[in-house]
Amino acid sequence: MRILATVLSTLLIALAFSANAHALDLTQRKLTVDSKLNLSQATKLADKLITFDAQAEAPITLMISATEGSAQGVQLLADTIRSLKSPVIAAVVTQVHGAGAALATFSDRVLVYPSAGFVFTELPYEGVSKPKKPKKPAPKASDDAEGEGEKAEAPEPEPEAVLLQAARKAYLERFNARLAKRIKWKAKKLAKAMTEGGFMVTAEEAVRQKIADAIVEHISFTKLPETKQETKITTTDKRTRAVPSP
Repeated sequence: MRILATVLSTLLIALAFSANAHALDLTQRKLTVDSKLNLSQATKLADKLITFDAQAEAPITLMISATEGSAQGVQLLADTIRSLKSPVIAAVVTQVHGAGAALATFSDRVLVYPSAGFVFTELPYEGVSKPKKPKKPAPKASDDAEGEGEKAEAPEPEPEAVLLQAARKAYLERFNARLAKRIKWKAKKLAKAMTEGGFMVTAEEAVRQKIADAIVEHISFTKLPETKQETKITTTDKRTRAVPSP
């Protein structure tokens, strides 16, 4: 009886552990998302995602460690992921900032390494810089020197610059609304947090807040069988004679 109880106890512990253990199953269908996730980098990654999707419908894993990038770069990949037949899994391998943190939330499943985390910050809009806050005028030296310390009024911005700033603002508002939906926040709450410098979420908090699906505890690799495709081309040569054959 004691042996049976020991076996049952061991089995229950093993089952409890396996229920809480989450494995990251990798294959050749994985892409590294590191460095700066701008439009140029996002375009290359989108092309690779489309190529993988055309080959099969097995899961594609994004190994994310990017800490820089733009809102347009993230949106380009988010739109690509949404259009694919293959499920896309984000594996957050370190503490990611800005574009890397945002991109992970747009995948079909989010797995995060135990030491990783998310730092959500306001993303730049590629091509248009954020307007600088106007500097306060310098105080006057004395009443006698009135007018001497005053700076000339800033020139009116060009109409094109006004339009581009309006486009930047509208685009980032749509982006933040979309991101808020993915992390289950209210858009106003997220916009306020971004203007105040952003916020940080640990791996455990991300799972608890349903930003991530699970923490990675095991990593495995399965080599998928390679498929070969042969293309046969038949060429027909048609010639027209200028004179009748003899």
